[in-house]
Formats: sequence, structure tokens, C-alpha cells
Amino acid sequence: MGAPIAAGLLATPAVRRLLTTGTAAVAGACILGLYVVATDSGAAGAGTDMAPISCPAEIDGTSLDAHQRDMAGIIIQTGREMGIPTRGLVIAIATALQESGLRNIDYGDRDSVGLFQQRPSMGWGTVEQIMDPAYSSSKFYAGLLQVAGWERMPLTEAAQAVQRSGFPDAYAKHEGHAVSIVAAAGESTAGCTPVHAAPDAATAAMLQVALEQVGKPYVWGGTGPDGFDCSGLIVYAWQQVGYRLSVRISQDMHAISTPVEPGQERPGDLLFSQFGEQAGVPGAAHVLVVVQPGLAVEAPRTGLDVRTRTYDIEAEGMTVGRLPASSLTSI
Repeated sequence: MGAPIAAGLLATPAVRRLLTTGTAAVAGACILGLYVVATDSGAAGAGTDMAPISCPAEIDGTSLDAHQRDMAGIIIQTGREMGIPTRGLVIAIATALQESGLRNIDYGDRDSVGLFQQRPSMGWGTVEQIMDPAYSSSKFYAGLLQVAGWERMPLTEAAQAVQRSGFPDAYAKHEGHAVSIVAAAGESTAGCTPVHAAPDAATAAMLQVALEQVGKPYVWGGTGPDGFDCSGLIVYAWQQVGYRLSVRISQDMHAISTPVEPGQERPGDLLFSQFGEQAGVPGAAHVLVVVQPGLAVEAPRTGLDVRTRTYDIEAEGMTVGRLPASSLTSI
């Protein structure tokens, strides 16, 4: 699968244009990089099953302070005592990371308290009970076990089914860290798929589709095939290679993405900018896709067509994010 994808990228009109313009040096590096992306993986590309269980990029529990480690230990131990599978432990840790930063806090929205920000007024227990980490963990797991098919759900959907948060997609960005924490505690995460990105061949195919749209007009709300807005281009590109993205707008893409250090981005990562510039909608008002570090493809704004361009993360006030596998569903 890898070789045809790489060859196809070379054949796209957008790439041919790049190779004959002033950005040829960058474009050449881009294509070489995409050869690696397309051929290093043995994955079957767009048809690859994206299992809900995810692997850590690296096993790392050291990013937690002493209190957070204690709380993680209680959540994991409570789950073990209740016979919860490893997948459930990961969901619980990710939920606590989102709700409280993995801290047993005595405040929150309205009457929410504790690791999971459970509300006494909603029947989770008394404040004293909820502030007991073992109790609040057991209540979360009990709620999770009531969700039919939770083991096969994307993490963010399973967590949301229990928590009913106003930000239902926010749990996904903590999946990689949660798996690392659970793995560091001695739980096996064998047989899982990478949390931080779709299979490499599928990412390369998505980029090929996005590059093929260069020259088409920017259309507010457009999701193709004749015009696109910034996030609509991403939704369309993934859809064309067989994946449905769980979010539509740039603000939500930013909310669920795993943060990536500037300079560590790779093809398929997202660049976010124009924070707070869309009236009434907090978050990133614009999103681009990394083709190769230093080069991105975007649907910029009204009056400008879909294009590739170089970028400067620091100078443009950008952040980088990586979509978790749980945000992409095979179709």
C-alpha cells in the first residue's frame, strides 16, 4: 500500500505545482518525508481497523506530582478490586485528568467536587463521600459498567456517557497520557494501536486528498468537494480515505487534540491559530494541516483558494495538536 500512496502524491497536481515553484526545496523534502510515512508502516491504510484501545507514545508516569500519582494509584487499585478491564482503567484516568487534573479538589462547577467532579445534587453521594477518592472512583466505574458496549466505544464517548459533560469531546486528548499512566502502574497494554495518530498509510492518503484540493475556493461552511472552509478540508480529506472525524469545527479539533511540542510536529498534525477571533466561539478559529514540518495545506479565508504555504509556529502564535485515534471512525 505504501508505494502507490507515495507515487500518487508525486502525481497530484498540487505537488507538481510545488515542485515547479519557489518552494521546490521544501516540497522535495515534503515528498521524501511522505515516502517514509507511507512505507514505514505495515498498516493496510484507510481500511485499517482502528481499535478503541490505544498505546502510549512512551511509558511515562513521571510527569505527575506526588498527589497526582497517589490519586492515579487509588483509581487504578479501585478498578482492579472491582475487576475492571484495563480499558476501563484508562477511561477512568483520562476522565479524571480532564475533570480535575487528577487532583482531589473540593470545588468545581456548581456543586461538583472531587477527582471526577461528581455532584451531590445529582445523586453521586455526599460531599464527604465524593471527596474519598476510592468512593468516587468506584462510583465512576459503576456508572461505566452501566453503559452498554463501553468496551468498544472510543474513549471520549465512554467517558461522556458517564459524565454527561458540557464538553463531550474533551476527554480524547488525555488518552495517550492515561494509557502511559496505567501502563506505568504495571497494567499490560499489549495489542493496542497508537493513540496519537491514524495508521501512517492512512495519514499519507489523507494528505494526498488534501493536496489535491489546492486551487479550489474557500467557502464558509464548505466540506467539499467544490469548496472548503479550514476545518471542512480536513473533514473531507479524512472522509475520502475512509474515516469519519468526530468533530467538525476548528475549535473542537483543538479541544480534542493531543498537544505536540513545536518542532516535533509530523505530517498529518494540525496547526491552530487565530485564538478567540471568532465572535462567541472560544478557541482556535483557524486550522491547517502539516504536510511536512515547515509546510502546511490550508483553506485560508474568503477570497483565497486552498493552498500550501510555509509557516512559523512562534511568529504566528500557533499551537500544534495531534488527533487521537479515537476521534476517527472507519466508515
